[in-house]
Amino acid sequence: MQSSRKTTLLRQAQAFAGELTDVLNGTITDGIRLNALTDVRGRAVVGYRISQHKPLGDSIPLTISQAPPKLHLSVLHTLDLDELSGDLVTSSSTYSLQDATSATAIFTYDYVREPPNEYPEAHFHLYGQSDTLQNLLGVGGRDTDKPADLHLPVGGRRYRPCLEDIIEFCILERLVKSRQKWQTAVKQSRSRYHKLQLQAAVRRDPAHAATALQQMGWQVEESKE
Repeated sequence: MQSSRKTTLLRQAQAFAGELTDVLNGTITDGIRLNALTDVRGRAVVGYRISQHKPLGDSIPLTISQAPPKLHLSVLHTLDLDELSGDLVTSSSTYSLQDATSATAIFTYDYVREPPNEYPEAHFHLYGQSDTLQNLLGVGGRDTDKPADLHLPVGGRRYRPCLEDIIEFCILERLVKSRQKWQTAVKQSRSRYHKLQLQAAVRRDPAHAATALQQMGWQVEESKE
């Protein structure tokens, strides 16, 4: 049974890695490939050039040509199977935009499904100096902390940012060169992500989903099973 579950998890994780690969190569990268493996805890991990000896993998060069990249993006997902539906769920994820020369982080989106502390599941870290944020830390008696120590909430479990949002940010702010049809790739991939999140939300709260549908004129009947 465990072997079957592990096989199913890895297969779904590999498919997910393929989806992330496609949206990256369809927008701001060229020929990169994310891969998936299982860790010692039986979870699946997806990243760029990850291996048992390099569990965090490498950061991805954001360039669509032979030109040296100015930015890198670290992408890492830890995945498991939902106990209710058997679908793939993210246990944790990190997206970190980095300066290509120094590997210094610019900002990071973190998500932890079951956080070990009081901070929000989905949060944002902004790196660099800011007198305003430093003063904010001082208000909280955290004079020795830095702005990057702040955990800025970003949408929670269901409405957190996705990879497509970061891709769009990099392109619209003219930080990277993009492919001609990048908007189509982003729209299709983000739509798939939003639909999966909606399905998960409905499974967790079917009563409110049924009420919303009934208010729109749908006929909804509770399952007798």
